[in-house]
Amino acid sequence: MRGIEAALKVFAEVNEGAFAAETLRKVYSDIAPADRPLAAMLVYSSLRRLGLWKHLLMRYSKRDVRDMSVHTQNALIVGIAGIIELKYFAMPVLVNGIVQSIKARGDERDIGLVNAILHTVADEAPAYLAQLKKGSALRDQALFWGVPGWVAAQWSKDLSIPDAKRLVRASGMKTYLSLRLSSFVERAEWLDFFNKPKKKGWPSDWLAHSVRTASNPYPLDIPGFGEGKITPQSESSMLVGETVAKLWKGGPVLDMCCGRGIKTGQIAGLLPECQIEAWDLSVPRVRAAESEMTRVHARERVFFKTGDALKLKPKGTPDLVLLDAPCSGSGTWGRHPESKWRTTPEMLAEKSHLQKKLLARAVSLVAPGGVVAYSTCSMFREENEQVVAAVMAERQDLFEIPLERTHKLMRKGKPYGTVIWPGLPWIDGFYIALLAKRK
Repeated sequence: MRGIEAALKVFAEVNEGAFAAETLRKVYSDIAPADRPLAAMLVYSSLRRLGLWKHLLMRYSKRDVRDMSVHTQNALIVGIAGIIELKYFAMPVLVNGIVQSIKARGDERDIGLVNAILHTVADEAPAYLAQLKKGSALRDQALFWGVPGWVAAQWSKDLSIPDAKRLVRASGMKTYLSLRLSSFVERAEWLDFFNKPKKKGWPSDWLAHSVRTASNPYPLDIPGFGEGKITPQSESSMLVGETVAKLWKGGPVLDMCCGRGIKTGQIAGLLPECQIEAWDLSVPRVRAAESEMTRVHARERVFFKTGDALKLKPKGTPDLVLLDAPCSGSGTWGRHPESKWRTTPEMLAEKSHLQKKLLARAVSLVAPGGVVAYSTCSMFREENEQVVAAVMAERQDLFEIPLERTHKLMRKGKPYGTVIWPGLPWIDGFYIALLAKRK
């Protein structure tokens, strides 16, 4: 499968509800090796600023978009994204690939239309986009950087208009892969090996066991992945895991919503004497987490349960609880851009309601004198400070442990916790609050 064909296939499946990263992994082996980077770039470029590409399609189409087949609409969106974002890819090759996909679907009546729209975009859109980028209105910035209008408005309400603009720009930023090195791996030695095949990686200035790359390589292609030496993980997520590990003073640890086990494996690696219990509602995620523990050589020290964290009971009373709560993922929209187009204000309210219940449950489970670390990859106060404030208002036995803010992208929450802004390609937006329970 060629790169453009693969990108169109993945993009179509994502539009039907699939996740980009998972869908790309499924078709990865079917894509010609030389075309794999192109397929991934086209998919993520199309999704990252999807609202903008749809706007350009309507602006430069002389035909009602609703009269086009779904495949033609998808092909045009991928083509427009490629023309604008892939600066070093030959436009005729891209247009030809898009046209061939239209022919293969039997939509030959759309070929002339597709050619006309893509060439018009190439000729006229750059000047329009430059004007849009300079616009002072928040709505123009949101459109240009690919952030839903209601999200930008909410951020301006939560923060300020200048901060909302900065966050909108950061959310539209292209992200790159950062790697967590296991404690038994020497960073300089691994980097020397990684950089030999003309790859580019360098030490993070945030974390001692982190490496930054200038691309998004497929995990199985990264040296040491299969042996558990490295793990793809954003530096914000790593910071949460390291913070939790530093809080451990012995005793059981509970990871209430472990997902696929990335932070679980990190904590297990940092605390080789610690026994961890990990829960998740999803059977597939727990299975993936079990496989992850095997890969990072921590399977025998992590005990998993599948079920509702509001109902499950721990084996023993935990002294330390990590609640990495299900959230909108708004801090990771650069890395998982399809999520921003699926999130609604109603969904945000539902998430916040669940988060309050989960945090109250975590506080009820932790031993007196213990700590609950509450984290999200969200940039909404409704999922962060407001959740913590609601639970603390109900519990007089809680107090906040301050987190040292060692980097300029770390800001004090209002009033609780710490917000990590997504200001670099390796750093997602995150929130963390440390709540101690009085003895």
